[in-house]
Amino acid sequence: MGEHIHRAMVDAEFQAYIWWYIRRSYGPMREDGQISKRGANMAHFARFVRPGYVRIGATANPASNVYVSAYRGGDSTVVVAINKGTSAVSQQFTLANGTASRVSSWLTDASRNVAPQGTTGVSNGSFTVTLPARSVMTFVTA
Repeated sequence: MGEHIHRAMVDAEFQAYIWWYIRRSYGPMREDGQISKRGANMAHFARFVRPGYVRIGATANPASNVYVSAYRGGDSTVVVAINKGTSAVSQQFTLANGTASRVSSWLTDASRNVAPQGTTGVSNGSFTVTLPARSVMTFVTA
């Protein structure tokens, strides 16, 4: 799901991504009202990339099975990173023209749904993180 939204936003340059059925077995919300993994993947875009944000340049596929998109709104930059691989990946991110001193992050993987991961320091406009296998991570500058 994360890669699908990534490709829609980056490759096809969508302005919006809409999922018609909310509460279905294949939707973002399961029949029992709980958020599905599909919904958690969508949340990385919907919760952090807010109305008025614009997509900015980012290396869309910096490593095998890794997909990255970035968005800017006000003083905040949001980076969504997807690791479809079966192994964790160490990934460096460089924020051009930014003055961020730290980034907050959230993770969705097999056992967590948009779980806060704390903050990571930014040094000289860059930070490096480990993207767990088969995960989506969102980073928001502060």
